[in-house]
Amino acid sequence: MTEPTTTVWYYAKPRSFAGSLQHGLGRGAYRAPHDPATPQAVLACVKRDYRWDWLVDERAVYLARLIRDLGLPIPPLLTLLHQRAVDDDDNTFDNTLEILEALGRAGDRHVIDGLRWYVRNGPRWVDVLQTIACDWPRELWDDLLSVARTRLAQGDHADGVLWRSRPWRDWAAVDDQVAAGVASFQPRSASRPLEQLPIEDLLTMLRVRGTDRQKDVLRELNHRGPQPALLPIVDELPVAELHGPLGRAIRMLGSQALPLARSWVAPPMHPMVWTAHVVLAKHGDASDLSALLAGWDWLDRRTEDRCGYDDLAVGIARIGGPAAQSAVPLLRHAWFTPHTFERAAYLRAVVALDPGNTDSLLTEGLWDCESDVRQFAAERVPLDDMTRKQLSYLRDDPIETLDVRAAAAARLG
Repeated sequence: MTEPTTTVWYYAKPRSFAGSLQHGLGRGAYRAPHDPATPQAVLACVKRDYRWDWLVDERAVYLARLIRDLGLPIPPLLTLLHQRAVDDDDNTFDNTLEILEALGRAGDRHVIDGLRWYVRNGPRWVDVLQTIACDWPRELWDDLLSVARTRLAQGDHADGVLWRSRPWRDWAAVDDQVAAGVASFQPRSASRPLEQLPIEDLLTMLRVRGTDRQKDVLRELNHRGPQPALLPIVDELPVAELHGPLGRAIRMLGSQALPLARSWVAPPMHPMVWTAHVVLAKHGDASDLSALLAGWDWLDRRTEDRCGYDDLAVGIARIGGPAAQSAVPLLRHAWFTPHTFERAAYLRAVVALDPGNTDSLLTEGLWDCESDVRQFAAERVPLDDMTRKQLSYLRDDPIETLDVRAAAAARLG
């Protein structure tokens, strides 16, 4: 489970306009053209990155669309790249750069010229160059090679260069300086000092107390795939200290780990209870529904964590049946999560468990910040004048992901 990158108290209520934008909800994007507070609210979501997890939650397309469609000015965003170049708790630089990259990918000339100028003059030029080279057409950045060569020769932030990424691997074929940098990069391979030992010896070593050594042994065993021989000796191990690698080992065993997982979710609470819930969600049956709902309550008590509900939602929907219906209110409440990466799992689960009452969620999903939500909604939303119009918008929008555009096009036929 990923540690959150922010805390709950930063968020306005998700049913408020400001809160709906902070949570990336479709209702916020739908309401934005009609609310006089929109410019300030959108800029606030640029200056402060409201994603719960900056690595996986999506906002760039969502905010870029609002900025473009409402005609909000671009210069203040470019200014933010200079004013907030140092990383901080607001994540302003990276958030703004992702939004500008999306706008430039869609052909906004002010953004394209502004980011190209930043590569020539800005302090974090390497980050900007590598970002635009990842998804922009090559003709928009290829001529910046001479700029990059000069700034590298001056030692200007060369430590941030990812030599195996674009544009460097493209330029290596035509520039000796870049080619030397690419050639000098050697990916660091993970050290495996136990690689030559047979599994039987590793299992014997695992029984010898010594947490660091036991972790190394577990990692080596995990590298070799599922190890059913672990099950008889798990209770001999200091499970709390071996939490990470042992949890992975148990999850890799799949349905073979069900008896162990069921024993771990029974009172009193076991240190590996979350691993047990994941195993039950993926491989359990109707007899495990009560444990999965108890797992939901357990997550609710972890008030600074919003991660893992999606695993439970997938499991509850997979098992299904009348008993699973009690989870529908929980899933509908989870729709308002700030950890938006998980929202698609909630939508799929509600559609599976309560298919007759999902029209409003599917419609709102067409405006959601998460591409998986937009794609799922595009595939299943009831068709009327409003949803057809939004599907046409998604199909034709160059900012949109290819999968969502394809789903919208297929749905419109």
